[in-house]
Amino acid sequence: MTFFSRLTASLLIFGSLAIGAPGFLFAEGRQLIFGRVQDDPVRAIQDRQEFVDYIAKKLAPLGISGGRISVFDKIHLLTQAVREGRVDFFHDSIVPVMVVAHATGAVPILRQWKYSEAEYESVIIVKKNSGIESLTDLRGKVIAFEEPHSTSASVLPRMLLEEKKLKLVQLQSPGPVKPDVIGYVYSGDGNSHNFLITGKADAAATTLREIDRLKPEIRDGLQVIAKSESVPRLLIAVRKDLDPRITAALKEIMLNMDQSAEGQGVLKRQQNTTKIDAIPQASHKRLANIEKFVFSSLGKEVDSW
Repeated sequence: MTFFSRLTASLLIFGSLAIGAPGFLFAEGRQLIFGRVQDDPVRAIQDRQEFVDYIAKKLAPLGISGGRISVFDKIHLLTQAVREGRVDFFHDSIVPVMVVAHATGAVPILRQWKYSEAEYESVIIVKKNSGIESLTDLRGKVIAFEEPHSTSASVLPRMLLEEKKLKLVQLQSPGPVKPDVIGYVYSGDGNSHNFLITGKADAAATTLREIDRLKPEIRDGLQVIAKSESVPRLLIAVRKDLDPRITAALKEIMLNMDQSAEGQGVLKRQQNTTKIDAIPQASHKRLANIEKFVFSSLGKEVDSW
């Protein structure tokens, strides 16, 4: 089953489940485990523990005694944990969620409005007066991506470039590029625009939010030459073999968090989230196109993430 098929199935299956169905009991003492891919475990836990605790407390009638966060520095390690039942649910941008879902059958169930954004786009930026006005002008130049699995700062911009039939060649460090190709380097999380500003790259892949955070004198010297379609900011997924009644309860709890002052506060302190809602039907085609690109064009590269 593809990622797209799981989106559709989740609408049909989880919408029909009743929470706390008659005669259904859970053994007490079971912890709810949230998985996160991040290279800073302390920050990952600080940012999300209150969120997980809130949900676990609401699940107490179903035998959940508490919540715990498991942090992994690679997507394939989270994938293994989900496959082995050591993680119950997780969130990330759409590409990492796709990769885990593809390998484990995990099901995306909700969209999270991280930084108050329901959706966002990838943009490719250059310096003004650089002579670069379009994607084709990047031939013979270097573009900085962030992490290989980044939805907005790697995968979506690569799609934009490949749609123009532009050939990409990875460089281990910035340097000369043949005139008929575009060289690319990985800058690390949140650092692509710095490569552009400091002259290590001729272009950078990022988001409008990251540009808006720059000092005005720096921001005014940049221009956007391409923008992707919008996609959900963050997706929440559950492992495929999580008891469906726990999944249904999880979904209902998260959908209703913004309806109370307590829930709103917990969301806000979790990366300034404003709400959690259903994944829009309108997003499905775009997600299917991204899934096709990730598993056909990127191939074996995905295994190293």
